[in-house]
Amino acid sequence: MPRTLLVLLVLACAGPAAAQPPSDFGTVAITVRPTTADVFIDGDRWVSPDLSVPLVVQLAPGRHAIEVRAQGYRSYSTTVEIRRGEATPLNVSLPAAFSAPEFGSAPPARQPGPIQQVSVRRVSEDGPVFGTDFKITELNNRTTGLLGFYGGMVFAGQVMIGGGAYFQLDDYYSEQLAYGGLVAEYRLFHDHPVGVTLHGLVGFGATNVGIFSGGKKGRYDYGYYGGCSYWYGYGCPYDGFFVGEPEIQVAARLNSGVRLFGGVGYRFTSSDVYRLDGITGSFGVQFGR
Repeated sequence: MPRTLLVLLVLACAGPAAAQPPSDFGTVAITVRPTTADVFIDGDRWVSPDLSVPLVVQLAPGRHAIEVRAQGYRSYSTTVEIRRGEATPLNVSLPAAFSAPEFGSAPPARQPGPIQQVSVRRVSEDGPVFGTDFKITELNNRTTGLLGFYGGMVFAGQVMIGGGAYFQLDDYYSEQLAYGGLVAEYRLFHDHPVGVTLHGLVGFGATNVGIFSGGKKGRYDYGYYGGCSYWYGYGCPYDGFFVGEPEIQVAARLNSGVRLFGGVGYRFTSSDVYRLDGITGSFGVQFGR
């Protein structure tokens, strides 16, 4: 058989596996078990639409950090050396989290399989978030409830900056409290099913400053306060104040876009009219990143 024809037959049988990556890059082909494990390359998460084949990513030549994580399994991390124009296979099988650690040995690996090029995409951890929560708190020596809403942008899946407001639910004549301002939070263990969030609000609020002047039981006398005369509960002026409300929350991630949370905090105000400072307990839901 002529040599030229023999070379053509060999190349045809080799198929896609003989194709080389672009000369300026190398590739890493990662096969993981379980197939639902998260793969991070240099801190960025990568996913593939087809879990039955290795995850193939083109990388610049040099050293790259790779980490594989899955719930219920021990994580695995390593560093690979990528060479220009070469494909580097990496096979990882995560051991169960409850299995005894094997010191001095790497997690067991599968035998290399055929490398197939598939489309992959980087998962962004930036995006908008909207939340609503209900607070149980004490105002003016009595228990009441506040309903709040806030929204903002999340960066790197950990830091949220936005704004929000809270309103007193019961129409109690001695307060009618409302406040709002800048809302920020920092998420610890944000990539775990359950994490801890440091949440806080700094802003401005207002409350009714009417006075119950005594007299007969159940009687509201005509009064004078702050340059404004009024019947109690009608046409009363409002007292403005600055407010700060740090809170610590425990958040459970139901899926990539919904989180339930509950927490405790404390509200500080500059008001000198009523006792508006106090401990708060809250629970609510977040939608988005």
